[in-house]
Amino acid sequence: MDLVLAAFLGLVFGLLINYLADELPQTGRFSKPLWWPVSSTRILEYLKTPRVALVLAISIVAALALCFNLPQDFSVYPLAAILSYFALVAVIDIEHRAVLHPVSIVGALGLGAIGLVRHGFVPTVLGAMAGFGTMLAFYYLGEWLGRLMARRRGEKWQEAALGFGDVNLGGVIGLLMGWPGVVAALTLGIFAAGVYSAIFIAVTILTGRFRAFASIPYAPFLCFGAVATVLIGIYGGS
Repeated sequence: MDLVLAAFLGLVFGLLINYLADELPQTGRFSKPLWWPVSSTRILEYLKTPRVALVLAISIVAALALCFNLPQDFSVYPLAAILSYFALVAVIDIEHRAVLHPVSIVGALGLGAIGLVRHGFVPTVLGAMAGFGTMLAFYYLGEWLGRLMARRRGEKWQEAALGFGDVNLGGVIGLLMGWPGVVAALTLGIFAAGVYSAIFIAVTILTGRFRAFASIPYAPFLCFGAVATVLIGIYGGS
């Protein structure tokens, strides 16, 4: 693909991710963007927003990088849709601590269709069951451990770090990756979350800001596991 075209597509997908991340958590529907009505001042102010600028930069760089190293047997447009979807999920979860159900439904339909084409019916369904079931087990385990520790400490239980939106995301990843590819994706994502959590706890202890039951957004790590697994070619089930 031509580099100029790739950069343009990266810009378009970056703008789309930012728009959806702005609108869906607030209104749950498509509405006028923040820079509307259009003016150079509004657009410049919007582009200077840290998240907007970062998403645009990453989208353009990722599009250019794929020109030189596109994963084997993967066309550019399905891959762009996959990367954009997981980027949207990660951005929303970082900012709002939520994996929106409408976004999960769209992901199940779109990425599920890609999974069916690549893997066939049985591996895709098995992947979805494995992804959803694994994250559901972690959800209930975290809930049980959190309540147990809170009771022993005599503290009030707060919501677990792992929400049910993350369970749904596990199912979406399973639909995309199929069986057994979902195993690699979830393992990598959970490992990345564990490493980050260990570093986060160590830093908060050293800086005197440690707080029990402090939560982190979990979906970005699951998204990382899925994307990394696709890009390095561990994509079983086909």
